[in-house]
Amino acid sequence: MITVWDGCRIDSERSVLLMIDMEKAFVEPGAALCIAGAKATVPSCMRAVKWARACGIPVIWVKRIYAADGSNMEKPRWEALQKAGWKDVLTPDSTGLNSIEEPDGLVRDPGEQVMIKPRYSSFFGTDLHDQLQEKGIDTVLMAGTTTPNCIRTTCYDALSYDYNAVVLEACCSSRSEQVQRANMEDMEMVGAVILHGEAPTVE
Repeated sequence: MITVWDGCRIDSERSVLLMIDMEKAFVEPGAALCIAGAKATVPSCMRAVKWARACGIPVIWVKRIYAADGSNMEKPRWEALQKAGWKDVLTPDSTGLNSIEEPDGLVRDPGEQVMIKPRYSSFFGTDLHDQLQEKGIDTVLMAGTTTPNCIRTTCYDALSYDYNAVVLEACCSSRSEQVQRANMEDMEMVGAVILHGEAPTVE
């Protein structure tokens, strides 16, 4: 199935949607790692997920899970959380404000894959590339938070592996509009396709 979004032709049989780090700890206001623009993107993310499902595009929910002792967390982040007095952020099986759960309004199908990444990029320290190669995927659609960190590093790694890197702008978020705009421009300059607006309506 071929669908068109913002003038870009997308082959559902050769594409995958990565929903990156849309977890309560990053999204919900008041959470330890809340990104200012993340909550507002939840409806757009859900619309993109529904569009992908309708088109037969696999959705992979890429997440971070932190050990309670911070042993698998970037050192500066661990130190910042400790200094602020936060505990049990994104720990395994966590629930509530600082948890690994999807934010309110974003619903994961139980049958959809969850992939845990140890660092910013969805490719770093995971078997994502091998999985996509086995399935004949050549186009990686990216949504989630944050644009300058996890989206951007995933985008650059996708380009390095020669995938068509497609960023869903309305489904991504940053701490400020200026940061969002600058990073979108940078990714576009190196060859990523930036899709604007909402996901197409699928009959």
